[in-house]
Amino acid sequence: MDTLWVDKYRPKSFDDVVGQEEAVRKLKAMAETKTVQHLLFSGPPGVGKTTCALILAKESLGENWQDNFMQLNASDDRKLITIQTKVKEFSRSKPLNSSFKIIFLDEADSLTTEAQQALRRMMEDYGENCRFIFSVNYQSNIIEAIQSRCVIIRFKSLDKSAVFSLIDKISNSENLEIDEEAKEALFNSTMGDLRRLINLMQSIASVSKKITAELVYKSLSKINLDKIDKIFKSALSGDYLSSKKELDDIISQGVSPSEIINAMYNYVINSDIAVEKKIKIIELIAEADYRIIVGATPLIQLNAILAKITEW
Repeated sequence: MDTLWVDKYRPKSFDDVVGQEEAVRKLKAMAETKTVQHLLFSGPPGVGKTTCALILAKESLGENWQDNFMQLNASDDRKLITIQTKVKEFSRSKPLNSSFKIIFLDEADSLTTEAQQALRRMMEDYGENCRFIFSVNYQSNIIEAIQSRCVIIRFKSLDKSAVFSLIDKISNSENLEIDEEAKEALFNSTMGDLRRLINLMQSIASVSKKITAELVYKSLSKINLDKIDKIFKSALSGDYLSSKKELDDIISQGVSPSEIINAMYNYVINSDIAVEKKIKIIELIAEADYRIIVGATPLIQLNAILAKITEW
C-alpha cells in the first residue's frame, strides 16, 4: 500500500518545520529545558500546529513519550462527559518516567463552554502532573480563564516562498514535472494549508506526473483565475456580453455561487484595478453575497455585478 504523502512529508523535528520561525524558536527552548507550560496554539489550518505539538511531546517527554501523551480531537470529543472522565482520569494519574504528561486538544475551539470550564479546573488541580496544549483556529472561542493560564503561540499563514519550497521538495522527491503556473495554482487553491496542498499533489500525481494549473483546478472543481481575470477585464471595458459568457462557462462547470463570489473578491483585492473602482466592486460583491445568503437567485445577483460594472 502506498504511503500517504501527508505522513511521509510531515516534519520529524522542529528544524523541518517551514514558515514558523518564531513559534519554533519558543517551542525548541521549552523542549530543550523540559519546561513545557500550558500552551495555546492559534492559527489557520494546515500550518503546523498539530505537527509541532507532536514534536514537542516527543522531544520533551523522551523515548516512551506515548505513555505520557494523550491526543483528543475536540470537535469529536467535546462533550462535558468526555472531559470529566477520559481527560480527568489521564491528567490526575502520575506520569511514567517523566516529570509531567501532555494532553493535546486539537480543534479546541469546538469545545463547549461547560467543557472548557471543567478543563480550567483541571489545569489548576493537576498542573503539576499534566500540561495542556490547546490547538485552535480562532483564539476568541476559548474562554479567558484558559487563555490567561496558557502561553499563546501564534502560527501564521504561510507565504508563497515557504509553500513553493515545499512544492519543489515534493516534486524532486517524487519525480514530478511542475511549472510556475501550476505552483501558483496550488498556492491559490490551498491558501497556505500544507496538509491540503500535499493531499492535492498526491491526488494529481496518481493521474499524471506532470502537474499543470488546469489539472489543479479540475481536481478541486475550482475556478481558473484566468477566467475571473477575463470576466473583470471584459466588464471594465464595457463588454457585458463577453463578461457574461465567461461567467456562464464557470457556472456550467458546477462551481458554487459562494466559490465564485470568493474568487471574485480575492481577484479584486489582489488586482491592480484603480482603488476607487476596487472599492466600488467590493461593495457590489458584498451586496450580492448578502442577497444570495438571504435567498436571492445567485445567477441574477452575479450578473448584476457585471451589469453595474459595465455601466461605469
